[in-house]
Amino acid sequence: MPPSQQTASIRLDHAAVMTTDLERAIAFYTDVLGLAVHVIEDDPIRKGRQRAMLYDEGGRDVLELIEMPEMAHSAIPGRGGLHHLGFRLPQRHWHALRARLDAAGYPYQEVNHCLFIRDADGLVLELEQG
Repeated sequence: MPPSQQTASIRLDHAAVMTTDLERAIAFYTDVLGLAVHVIEDDPIRKGRQRAMLYDEGGRDVLELIEMPEMAHSAIPGRGGLHHLGFRLPQRHWHALRARLDAAGYPYQEVNHCLFIRDADGLVLELEQG
């Protein structure tokens, strides 16, 4: 692979799915797909919400289910849709990315040591250190 085509030290960490019924979504992903529940907790970012993290057979958290009961309204697009993609970068690469974003004036939000940016189509990307 040519140097310009080499991959960065970044890996997909998890996908986050919005759900109107957290219990039903957990049942589907555990009973049907075979994932296991790591934690059900108060959402650390979206106050007043619950979330669940589910893991695969390798013990990796791969799916975040985010409770969003307001999505049940039929006028809201993206019901049950993808909320964001979560990536994990080594700490030095994460700091370098933040510096590139700052230098380029690219908008982002930093919450609990996570960077949140939007891709070219507006999809939210969560970038964690680790």
